[in-house]
Amino acid sequence: MGKVRLNLESAGLRDKGGAADAAVSGGASLHLAAEEVRLLQRRAEILGVADRALVLMYLEKGTCFSDIARIAGRNEANVARRIHKLLARLLDGKYITCLRHRAVLGKLNLAIAKDRLIEGLSVRQIAARRRTTIYRVRSGLLKIRLLLDGRLKTEDD
Repeated sequence: MGKVRLNLESAGLRDKGGAADAAVSGGASLHLAAEEVRLLQRRAEILGVADRALVLMYLEKGTCFSDIARIAGRNEANVARRIHKLLARLLDGKYITCLRHRAVLGKLNLAIAKDRLIEGLSVRQIAARRRTTIYRVRSGLLKIRLLLDGRLKTEDD
């Protein structure tokens, strides 16, 4: 992939605000406003240690994918893909909606929501991680989907 040109300090985003271009050579680009960067930094606390480190190196330090890959001991394309997926998942706010309605979902369903909506795990992987059945994970995902679609009764209704 190429180097990412993102340096928040040199772009003046720490002080003034404005748009940040994290342009990856090869044509793809990710445009983040300063407020989105701050939002992503706050939401990065949801992530596990390794993923949080990847995202924060990318957002705060403007580290290029090749340097992050070298530090993490991974392939550069895998690091770039993982960071982009994590940023998209953090920005979509689906898991945040689940957090707001944690009383309706319960502890296990909230963990299932995190595994699926943030980590991107499959039903089988979630079942193994949570030591539950695939049926239980699918039931939890259905409840989460109903909540996100607004078809599940919550305390707000």
